[in-house]
Amino acid sequence: MDSEQPDPPRKARHRAHNRPARPHAVLLRLSDEEKAVIDTAAAVAQLTATGYAAKAAVAAASAGQAPGGATGDLRYLQHELFAARRAVVMFGNNVNQAAAAFNATGLLPDWATEAVRLCAAVVGRLDEVISQIDRELR
Repeated sequence: MDSEQPDPPRKARHRAHNRPARPHAVLLRLSDEEKAVIDTAAAVAQLTATGYAAKAAVAAASAGQAPGGATGDLRYLQHELFAARRAVVMFGNNVNQAAAAFNATGLLPDWATEAVRLCAAVVGRLDEVISQIDRELR
């Protein structure tokens, strides 16, 4: 059985060193997959994995980009989803009350039409929030 030999590691380009050396170190713990991704990107950039990770971290922090998106945007979306959840729970209670009234009288209460309209509005708002999440993830 032929075993493929991995390509030898590419030599990273020489970069100017800061003197005195940078005084701070950050330890990264990575999975095998994450390490492979960093190694590949570092090789393409002709940097060491450590140099690449440092440059990427500083660039992201300088641009104000939190990993996984901006926390403020996520909080806003979280609040929107919580509000929608509350509205759906309230609508569920209204459905139970309308069913009880219908079973007792054979007629739907007058407010049932308005409850359905409000539910449709909440579903529309949920669609907007989902679209915003989709845009953020692209």
